Amino acid sequence: MGWILCAAIAATFLCPCMQGTLHAQLRPSRTWESTPIRDRQSGVMPSLLGGGEFQRSWGSAFGEQAWQFRTHIQAEPYRFTDSTHSMQWTTTIEAHQEMTANPFNDISFNPRTMRWEEYFWLHMLMKDYSARIGFVHRCKHDIDNLSGADEFNPISPLQAEQRTVILTGPTVAASLAPQRTIFGMFSASGGVEWFLNSSDNRRPASDVATWTTMQGATWFRAQNITPVTPSVSLLATAFASIPWYSARPGASSDVPYDARAELALSLTGATSRIDIAIVTERVFDELAWTTPAPSSYVGLCVRFMPQLSATE
Repeated sequence: MGWILCAAIAATFLCPCMQGTLHAQLRPSRTWESTPIRDRQSGVMPSLLGGGEFQRSWGSAFGEQAWQFRTHIQAEPYRFTDSTHSMQWTTTIEAHQEMTANPFNDISFNPRTMRWEEYFWLHMLMKDYSARIGFVHRCKHDIDNLSGADEFNPISPLQAEQRTVILTGPTVAASLAPQRTIFGMFSASGGVEWFLNSSDNRRPASDVATWTTMQGATWFRAQNITPVTPSVSLLATAFASIPWYSARPGASSDVPYDARAELALSLTGATSRIDIAIVTERVFDELAWTTPAPSSYVGLCVRFMPQLSATE
């Protein structure tokens, strides 16, 4: 298992250095693992998890990813079986949110976009793996680049530039329970999404590299946890996403993928943890702009999350 993680992380770190335009989606959930806690009783609301993180980044296109703030909520409305069953069934509802900001105002903090993800999942939990099927809604909306009375007049030539992206459809995923290796505890997950609706609305209108023809996406996440002391661990995480299209005008020769890699120091308390991570990331499209632009950056991320055993 260890060599798989090393290869995934190496590939992810190399992505910003590769030539060509990269096509992908920026997901607020890319730093969260959706597998529910296995050791729970059946019934109504056996668990409720949440987390938050902020990231300061450098090198992104137009400085738009200078600040990232993410929040995560995972509620378990009803669990059908408890931990005494070899095969457990449960449900979760998730909400992930991300705000991005550039540094170009008098306080060096100018909010620009909001991104949301909502999931409904039905989970099957086994000892060594889990599988889930559900529905995803993902969208992006503008913030401070919308201003002035012209917002209320859709045909006004003075209306601010704006872009709205919406992706909605069924999804399936699977996760490998943490496995002990010579490098520590390794876990992995992956999934596929099929978009019944993919919208890319812009003002001014543009058909350049539009997302309206995005049909679906597949994704992969791997993490290795190396304990240093009972309360301190080293985390290495890699994430990649590959969308596919019915047509991509002007981009038929590009290889579409998104990538993120982290190396973090994790400090664990009684109920939760703090991760301090060095991050590198590459995205295809800086969504704060109506004209698509690739972006790559490095950053420092501080994350407040449930204990590793709860979400990894």
